[in-house]
Amino acid sequence: MKTIIFSHGDKGGVGKSVVAALLVDMALQRFSRASLIEGDAKTPDVFARYQDDPQVVKKMISLNLAGDAATAVGGLAEWLENENPDDHLVTIVNLPANAGETLDGLVDLIIPVCTDLGYDVAACYSLGKGAEASLSLQQSMDSGLLSKIDESRRLIIIPEFAGTRDSFIYTNKAVAEKYLYEKTVLPKLAPVPTADVIFSSPGAFSTMAKRKPEGFGVFQAHTLKRWLKDCFAALDPVFPEPLFPEPPALHDDMVDGERGPYE
Repeated sequence: MKTIIFSHGDKGGVGKSVVAALLVDMALQRFSRASLIEGDAKTPDVFARYQDDPQVVKKMISLNLAGDAATAVGGLAEWLENENPDDHLVTIVNLPANAGETLDGLVDLIIPVCTDLGYDVAACYSLGKGAEASLSLQQSMDSGLLSKIDESRRLIIIPEFAGTRDSFIYTNKAVAEKYLYEKTVLPKLAPVPTADVIFSSPGAFSTMAKRKPEGFGVFQAHTLKRWLKDCFAALDPVFPEPLFPEPPALHDDMVDGERGPYE
Protein backbone atom coordinates (compact mmCIF):
# COMPACT_ATOMS: atom_id res chain seq x y z
CA MET A 1 0.00 0.00 0.00
CA LYS A 2 1.12 3.54 -0.71
CA THR A 3 1.55 5.99 2.16
CA ILE A 4 0.74 9.68 2.34
CA ILE A 5 2.22 11.64 5.24
CA PHE A 6 1.07 15.13 6.18
CA SER A 7 3.65 17.36 7.88
CA HIS A 8 1.36 19.44 10.08
CA GLY A 9 1.57 22.00 12.89
CA ASP A 10 -0.55 25.11 12.88
CA LYS A 11 2.11 27.64 13.83
CA GLY A 12 5.06 28.79 11.74
CA GLY A 13 8.60 28.17 12.95
CA VAL A 14 7.92 24.77 14.56
CA GLY A 15 9.95 22.75 12.06
CA LYS A 16 7.23 21.47 9.70
CA SER A 17 9.38 22.06 6.63
CA VAL A 18 12.41 20.36 8.18
CA VAL A 19 10.24 17.36 9.03
CA ALA A 20 8.84 17.26 5.48
CA ALA A 21 12.34 17.47 3.99
CA LEU A 22 13.52 14.64 6.25
CA LEU A 23 10.54 12.48 5.28
CA VAL A 24 11.32 12.98 1.59
CA ASP A 25 14.94 12.04 2.33
CA MET A 26 13.80 8.87 4.10
CA ALA A 27 11.67 7.90 1.12
CA LEU A 28 14.62 8.45 -1.20
CA GLN A 29 16.81 6.27 0.97
CA ARG A 30 14.28 3.45 1.15
CA PHE A 31 12.70 3.54 -2.29
CA SER A 32 15.04 5.74 -4.40
CA ARG A 33 12.05 7.96 -5.24
CA ALA A 34 9.50 10.17 -3.50
CA SER A 35 6.57 12.47 -4.18
CA LEU A 36 6.20 15.91 -2.61
CA ILE A 37 3.22 18.22 -2.43
CA GLU A 38 4.34 21.66 -1.29
CA GLY A 39 1.33 23.30 0.31
CA ASP A 40 3.08 26.48 1.42
CA ALA A 41 3.12 28.71 -1.67
CA LYS A 42 4.47 31.71 0.27
CA THR A 43 7.61 30.00 1.55
CA PRO A 44 8.10 26.81 -0.52
CA ASP A 45 11.26 25.73 1.28
CA VAL A 46 10.89 22.00 0.72
CA PHE A 47 9.95 22.38 -2.94
CA ALA A 48 13.05 24.52 -3.46
CA ARG A 49 15.29 22.02 -1.67
CA TYR A 50 14.31 19.18 -4.03
CA GLN A 51 13.68 21.27 -7.14
CA ASP A 52 16.59 19.76 -9.08
CA ASP A 53 16.21 16.18 -7.84
CA PRO A 54 14.79 14.04 -10.67
CA GLN A 55 13.81 11.28 -8.23
CA VAL A 56 11.35 13.59 -6.46
CA VAL A 57 8.06 14.27 -8.24
CA LYS A 58 6.92 17.67 -7.04
CA LYS A 59 3.74 19.73 -7.14
CA MET A 60 2.95 23.14 -5.68
CA ILE A 61 -0.65 23.25 -4.42
CA SER A 62 -1.75 26.11 -2.15
CA LEU A 63 -3.45 24.43 0.81
CA ASN A 64 -4.29 27.55 2.77
CA LEU A 65 -7.04 29.12 0.68
CA ALA A 66 -9.12 31.10 3.14
CA GLY A 67 -12.80 30.71 2.30
CA ASP A 68 -12.13 28.21 -0.50
CA ALA A 69 -10.99 25.05 1.23
CA ALA A 70 -12.86 22.85 -1.25
CA THR A 71 -10.69 24.11 -4.11
CA ALA A 72 -7.53 23.34 -2.13
CA VAL A 73 -8.65 19.84 -1.27
CA GLY A 74 -9.93 19.25 -4.81
CA GLY A 75 -6.55 20.20 -6.27
CA LEU A 76 -4.80 17.82 -3.88
CA ALA A 77 -7.16 14.95 -4.74
CA GLU A 78 -6.92 15.51 -8.48
CA TRP A 79 -3.12 15.45 -8.44
CA LEU A 80 -2.98 12.30 -6.31
CA GLU A 81 -5.42 10.50 -8.61
CA ASN A 82 -4.13 11.61 -12.01
CA GLU A 83 -0.49 12.65 -11.76
CA ASN A 84 1.24 10.98 -8.82
CA PRO A 85 3.20 7.98 -10.19
CA ASP A 86 2.00 4.59 -8.97
CA ASP A 87 5.54 3.45 -8.20
CA HIS A 88 6.10 6.31 -5.75
CA LEU A 89 5.17 4.54 -2.54
CA VAL A 90 5.56 7.54 -0.23
CA THR A 91 4.03 10.97 -0.75
CA ILE A 92 4.82 13.85 1.60
CA VAL A 93 2.47 16.81 1.99
CA ASN A 94 4.06 19.89 3.55
CA LEU A 95 1.20 21.86 5.06
CA PRO A 96 1.41 25.65 5.52
CA ALA A 97 0.96 27.46 8.82
CA ASN A 98 -2.69 27.68 9.85
CA ALA A 99 -3.59 24.87 7.44
CA GLY A 100 -6.04 23.61 10.05
CA GLU A 101 -8.28 26.60 9.35
CA THR A 102 -8.57 25.46 5.73
CA LEU A 103 -8.50 21.69 5.96
CA ASP A 104 -10.12 20.70 9.24
CA GLY A 105 -13.60 21.52 8.03
CA LEU A 106 -13.15 19.07 5.13
CA VAL A 107 -11.38 16.30 7.00
CA ASP A 108 -14.36 14.00 6.37
CA LEU A 109 -13.58 14.40 2.66
CA ILE A 110 -9.77 14.36 2.71
CA ILE A 111 -9.27 11.05 4.50
CA PRO A 112 -11.81 8.98 2.49
CA VAL A 113 -10.41 10.34 -0.78
CA CYS A 114 -6.87 9.32 0.18
CA THR A 115 -8.08 5.93 1.39
CA ASP A 116 -10.06 5.25 -1.80
CA LEU A 117 -6.97 6.11 -3.84
CA GLY A 118 -5.06 3.37 -2.00
CA TYR A 119 -3.13 5.46 0.54
CA ASP A 120 -2.40 4.67 4.14
CA VAL A 121 -2.72 8.08 5.83
CA ALA A 122 -0.28 9.30 8.47
CA ALA A 123 0.58 12.68 9.96
CA CYS A 124 3.42 14.33 11.83
CA TYR A 125 2.39 17.26 14.02
CA SER A 126 5.23 19.60 15.02
CA LEU A 127 4.33 21.16 18.34
CA GLY A 128 4.78 24.78 19.38
CA LYS A 129 5.59 25.76 22.97
CA GLY A 130 2.74 28.09 23.96
CA ALA A 131 -0.88 27.80 25.01
CA GLU A 132 -2.19 28.64 21.53
CA ALA A 133 -0.15 25.80 20.01
CA SER A 134 -1.46 23.44 22.66
CA LEU A 135 -5.04 24.43 21.86
CA SER A 136 -4.49 23.96 18.12
CA LEU A 137 -3.24 20.44 18.67
CA GLN A 138 -6.20 19.61 20.91
CA GLN A 139 -8.62 20.91 18.29
CA SER A 140 -6.98 18.79 15.59
CA MET A 141 -7.19 15.75 17.86
CA ASP A 142 -10.85 16.42 18.69
CA SER A 143 -12.31 17.32 15.30
CA GLY A 144 -9.54 18.12 12.80
CA LEU A 145 -7.16 16.17 10.61
CA LEU A 146 -5.60 14.15 13.42
CA SER A 147 -9.01 13.03 14.69
CA LYS A 148 -9.54 10.93 11.53
CA ILE A 149 -6.11 9.29 11.49
CA ASP A 150 -5.41 6.06 13.33
CA GLU A 151 -3.71 6.70 16.66
CA SER A 152 -0.70 4.60 15.62
CA ARG A 153 -0.25 6.72 12.47
CA ARG A 154 -0.19 10.16 14.10
CA LEU A 155 3.14 11.32 15.45
CA ILE A 156 3.47 14.32 17.77
CA ILE A 157 6.89 15.91 17.43
CA ILE A 158 8.67 18.04 20.00
CA PRO A 159 11.33 20.04 18.12
CA GLU A 160 14.42 20.04 20.33
CA PHE A 161 15.69 23.28 18.77
CA ALA A 162 12.78 25.09 20.45
CA GLY A 163 13.47 23.83 23.95
CA THR A 164 13.26 20.87 26.32
CA ARG A 165 10.14 18.71 26.58
CA ASP A 166 9.17 20.32 29.90
CA SER A 167 9.11 23.79 28.31
CA PHE A 168 6.16 22.86 26.08
CA ILE A 169 2.84 23.75 27.70
CA TYR A 170 0.99 20.86 26.07
CA THR A 171 3.26 18.20 27.58
CA ASN A 172 2.69 19.61 31.07
CA LYS A 173 -1.10 19.54 30.83
CA ALA A 174 -3.21 16.62 31.99
CA VAL A 175 -5.05 16.92 28.68
CA ALA A 176 -1.98 15.46 26.94
CA GLU A 177 -2.90 12.08 28.42
CA LYS A 178 -6.43 12.30 27.00
CA TYR A 179 -5.33 11.30 23.49
CA LEU A 180 -3.51 8.30 22.09
CA TYR A 181 -0.68 8.93 19.64
CA GLU A 182 2.96 8.23 18.93
CA LYS A 183 5.36 10.89 20.19
CA THR A 184 8.98 11.70 19.54
CA VAL A 185 11.64 14.38 19.85
CA LEU A 186 13.24 15.76 16.70
CA PRO A 187 16.90 16.25 17.61
CA LYS A 188 18.59 19.60 17.29
CA LEU A 189 21.31 19.99 14.67
CA ALA A 190 24.36 21.61 16.26
CA PRO A 191 26.60 23.57 16.31
CA VAL A 192 24.82 26.54 14.77
CA PRO A 193 27.41 27.26 12.02
CA THR A 194 27.15 23.64 10.84
CA ALA A 195 23.35 23.78 10.92
CA ASP A 196 23.42 27.01 8.91
CA VAL A 197 25.54 25.40 6.18
CA ILE A 198 23.35 22.31 6.00
CA PHE A 199 19.96 24.03 6.05
CA SER A 200 20.99 26.67 3.53
CA SER A 201 22.26 24.11 1.00
CA PRO A 202 19.73 22.69 -1.48
CA GLY A 203 19.19 19.01 -2.17
CA ALA A 204 18.71 15.92 -0.03
CA PHE A 205 20.55 16.05 3.29
CA SER A 206 21.83 12.50 2.82
CA THR A 207 23.70 13.31 -0.39
CA MET A 208 25.28 16.50 0.88
CA ALA A 209 28.64 14.95 1.63
CA LYS A 210 28.99 13.97 -2.02
CA ARG A 211 27.99 17.42 -3.27
CA LYS A 212 30.22 19.22 -0.72
CA PRO A 213 28.63 22.68 -0.53
CA GLU A 214 30.87 25.56 0.53
CA GLY A 215 31.87 25.22 4.17
CA PHE A 216 31.03 21.50 4.32
CA GLY A 217 33.93 19.35 5.48
CA VAL A 218 34.58 16.11 7.34
CA PHE A 219 33.25 17.43 10.66
CA GLN A 220 30.04 18.61 9.01
CA ALA A 221 29.66 15.27 7.20
CA HIS A 222 29.86 13.22 10.39
CA THR A 223 27.68 15.67 12.33
CA LEU A 224 25.05 15.43 9.61
CA LYS A 225 25.25 11.63 9.50
CA ARG A 226 24.66 11.37 13.25
CA TRP A 227 21.76 13.85 13.13
CA LEU A 228 20.11 12.05 10.20
CA LYS A 229 20.37 8.69 11.95
CA ASP A 230 18.57 10.09 15.00
CA CYS A 231 15.98 11.93 12.90
CA PHE A 232 15.19 8.88 10.77
CA ALA A 233 14.70 6.78 13.90
CA ALA A 234 12.45 9.46 15.41
CA LEU A 235 10.24 9.66 12.31
CA ASP A 236 10.15 5.94 11.57
CA PRO A 237 6.69 5.28 13.12
CA VAL A 238 4.94 6.98 10.18
CA PHE A 239 6.57 4.72 7.59
CA PRO A 240 5.07 1.35 6.56
CA GLU A 241 5.85 -1.07 9.37
CA PRO A 242 5.29 -4.36 7.46
CA LEU A 243 8.03 -3.45 4.97
CA PHE A 244 10.42 -1.94 7.49
CA PRO A 245 10.04 -3.45 10.97
CA GLU A 246 13.36 -1.97 12.08
CA PRO A 247 14.25 1.76 12.04
CA PRO A 248 16.36 2.63 8.98
CA ALA A 249 20.08 2.71 9.52
CA LEU A 250 22.41 5.09 7.80
CA HIS A 251 25.16 3.06 6.19
CA ASP A 252 28.77 4.14 6.50
CA ASP A 253 28.92 4.86 2.78
CA MET A 254 26.45 7.70 3.29
CA VAL A 255 29.36 9.81 4.47
CA ASP A 256 30.34 9.63 0.81
CA GLY A 257 26.87 10.77 -0.18
CA GLU A 258 25.51 7.53 -1.66
CA ARG A 259 21.76 7.01 -1.95
CA GLY A 260 20.65 3.41 -1.81
CA PRO A 261 17.20 1.88 -2.16
CA TYR A 262 15.97 -0.21 0.74
CA GLU A 263 14.29 -2.72 -1.57
